[in-house]
Amino acid sequence: MKKIISLIAAIGLTTAVYANENTGCGLGSMIIKDQSTSVLQALAATTNGTSGNQTFGITSGTSNCNKPSDFVSNDKLNKFVEENMDELALDISAGKGETLSTVAKLMNVENNEAFSAKLQSNFTNIYSNENVTSAAVIDSIAKYM
Repeated sequence: MKKIISLIAAIGLTTAVYANENTGCGLGSMIIKDQSTSVLQALAATTNGTSGNQTFGITSGTSNCNKPSDFVSNDKLNKFVEENMDELALDISAGKGETLSTVAKLMNVENNEAFSAKLQSNFTNIYSNENVTSAAVIDSIAKYM
């Protein structure tokens, strides 16, 4: 077990130079440094997918992955929208409001006015029916960012 932990720690110290555009980042891109053939790239991509660490690497900026500069804290956003569905609907329909401003902040929106106007003009697509889920609302909002 100590050898495995040491291997993982040593791999974690490698630089992002080894990440391949085709295979992405993750454990496979760190272990399989020579990705000059399609077989090696397929092996690296399969390792990335089956090891389950690529998503963590993207969100944490590890495993040869770069954390996106506009990364959204999904847990906070999901919880906020779920708890404020009615207020958010009112704010989006009005094109302004505290709830809409908070969503914009959680989504790292730079231009609140343009964001609010875009959502207001697409209100019926975002709140497509009375039973729309918070996840569907977030997905729709993300399309209009």
